[in-house]
Amino acid sequence: MIRIPTLMMSLLLLCVPTAAMAQHVVALFTPGLDFSDGAKRNEFVNKVAKSLSEKTGMAWEGQAFARASDFESARSSISLAILDADYFSTKAGNLKPVAMLSANGQTRRPMKVIAKSGNGGKLYNYRNKRFAIVSTTSMTSSFITASALGGEIKAASYFASLDEVRDVRAAINAVDMGKDDLTLVFDGYDSGFTTVYTTQAVGLPVVAMNPALLSGSDADLVRNAAQNIPARTSFITGTAPYNASDVSAFKSIAGSHKSSTLPYQPIESSDNTKIGLSVTPLKERGEGIVINPFQVQYFPTITEFDRKLEERL
Repeated sequence: MIRIPTLMMSLLLLCVPTAAMAQHVVALFTPGLDFSDGAKRNEFVNKVAKSLSEKTGMAWEGQAFARASDFESARSSISLAILDADYFSTKAGNLKPVAMLSANGQTRRPMKVIAKSGNGGKLYNYRNKRFAIVSTTSMTSSFITASALGGEIKAASYFASLDEVRDVRAAINAVDMGKDDLTLVFDGYDSGFTTVYTTQAVGLPVVAMNPALLSGSDADLVRNAAQNIPARTSFITGTAPYNASDVSAFKSIAGSHKSSTLPYQPIESSDNTKIGLSVTPLKERGEGIVINPFQVQYFPTITEFDRKLEERL
């Protein structure tokens, strides 16, 4: 009678570590990466979770987020996050970067302003047209202003509207169906469209760790594993070490201003406006210099003209 409860208690104690084993979450919030649907997005992050489990010996599960509000509500329980570089550079909070997604080892890639196939390929053809933007941060319109429009005129003024959409798939569909005229996508998503403008290369998504949930040797394991994950989708072929300059490229361009831009303002006439005019008389009658704020001109008499001509001859 004594041995049975003791045996049961021992079995329960043996089971506790397994039941209480920490389950880490790797989250995906990358509206700038194209997935044909939610199932493909989930498939991608689950493959990342599987790779992390194999490389670290920890238990990992993947979660994909379509909206920033959903990700931000869950972030305290997320151990590792994969985030668009522009989102990370402005809203990372306490997340610590450990790696980046890469395209054959490159962690920076150009973006393109695209229009429907067959439409004009010059940006000046699209003034007062509609632009679909994936706007997870306030920098997107500033990036378009600084890059595509050269800092000369704000995107919100140049285009008829800046229509915010959830992700790049929604943006591509909006242009394809004619709901919008233009959008901004990574190089590689422009197939079947007209390229209107190509930007400087900007950073690919960042892999960032939550130090509140991963520290010490566990953090070292995850950091090493995160830099060598075989994550593949469209042009993404895996991960690579974190590059701060690549991540800051989007923000740097968005924050740049054209130093030589002048504030072009029309000159308004007024009844009080007076232009000063003065004449400085010379020795010979009828000859003089007329001076006003716009020009200085010399008007010689015929006699004076002949005299000066003779001197030169």
